[in-house]
Amino acid sequence: MNESTALIKLTKSEIESIMIALTFFKESSKFFGEYDDWSNEYNHYKKLWNDFNKIKMDIIEGENDIEARNKKEETNRNSPQACKSCDD
Repeated sequence: MNESTALIKLTKSEIESIMIALTFFKESSKFFGEYDDWSNEYNHYKKLWNDFNKIKMDIIEGENDIEARNKKEETNRNSPQACKSCDD
């Protein structure tokens, strides 16, 4: 039987906070001796952390793409070629 899924909307800072909490969970579990790299909990932790990390990297890449596109549009808007139509 397939597990149900949910769509959750999070900001980049919320994702970073969750990643910090997951890391804290992992480190504190190691300290208290209830952590095994081969345990089921570790596999869940690793999958969650990797998924959130990929989402965070995708957000950063998207932000960089938008910033680069905006700079290019601004450059094109201020270029001499764009101003030729204004010389009329």
